[in-house]
Amino acid sequence: MKDIKKMLKEQAQNVLPDGRVKEDIKRELGIAEEKRALALAHGGEKAAGGRRKPIVILAAGLLAAVLLCAVLLPVFLRKKPSLPGPSGVGNLFAEITDADSFYAYGAASVGALLTSAAEPQAQAAPRALSLSFPAAETASAAEDVRVGTVNRYMALVEGLLSRDSIDTSAVASEYGYEYGMRIGFGSLYGGDALYTLYYDKIFRGGETDGDEREENYAIAGLLVADGVQYPVEGNYETESEREGSESELYFKAYTDEARTSYIEVEQEYESEKEDGETETEQEYVYSVYEKGELIERTTAEYEAEEGELELVLTIEKDGVRERLKFESGTRNGESILLASGTIGGENIRFTVYIREGTYHYVFEDGSYSDQGRHDRDDDDDDDDDDDD
Repeated sequence: MKDIKKMLKEQAQNVLPDGRVKEDIKRELGIAEEKRALALAHGGEKAAGGRRKPIVILAAGLLAAVLLCAVLLPVFLRKKPSLPGPSGVGNLFAEITDADSFYAYGAASVGALLTSAAEPQAQAAPRALSLSFPAAETASAAEDVRVGTVNRYMALVEGLLSRDSIDTSAVASEYGYEYGMRIGFGSLYGGDALYTLYYDKIFRGGETDGDEREENYAIAGLLVADGVQYPVEGNYETESEREGSESELYFKAYTDEARTSYIEVEQEYESEKEDGETETEQEYVYSVYEKGELIERTTAEYEAEEGELELVLTIEKDGVRERLKFESGTRNGESILLASGTIGGENIRFTVYIREGTYHYVFEDGSYSDQGRHDRDDDDDDDDDDDD
């Protein structure tokens, strides 16, 4: 309400009727003639006009309100829903504007998936990510599988729906690489998940010709997530011109020595200008490969609905497409995720309570399950980051 009052005050000169309009309103309502008659008669018209004055004033006020609404209503209608919404959630994708921010996002989001997919404190490569709902002998066993596999995406969902931006800071280079970067990925519980990226940056070319601009950067390095080291590589190639822009961006982390198994995130971005308006589509696609074979593809994108920001995951595996929507909130002082969508061809709706070391799942039918959650604190790579 304060923001609305402030805006009305600032725009008063532009939207409120000026003096000429006010006089025209008075003349149409007969106010000007009435005052003139009173002045000339020195009170002779007072009895005739006394009863009309409140009605006339009320009519003038209503007319002014109608005019004000007529002017302000288009302004409010043109104004897009304000994001972030009441929960303070922001669109992290909007912050990815160059090679450095893309690589930071790639390291953070892939690191979150790697950490969630691996067993706690495990030093081996993670299992494949999956939201599939395989057959089980009992309903409870099936539910355990369903919750356990969904749980592997929770770190990514938390980071993308947190209030915090992805935080980066330079650290001392290690393992023979030229650069080092510490990356903080947000949390809905509190504290950041921290990942470390050591890398070499490779400039592969770029040029600017009038409105056309091209740039191409690549990296090769090492990602440290929960104490496990993953070889990584990436590419950032963009082309922009007056009519629009396109890009080819990817970041991948290998999970085996042969480098045939890996998790890769790609940006799918398209911007076009048509009839003076710019249309932009942006989403991030995570692909899981095992021994060179694609086994799962997950798309993450934001959707705005009634001023609220939701995260949508679309998972494709074995010819089956599943979809889940997540929205962050609070309940009884606890951070929660409200989720809905389809898994295994069935509509599903549940709430996830985010607690230290635990995700507490509560389903519509009253059933619940507790799953392990990696605490969002510093990774195990306690090297000499503070020595530089």
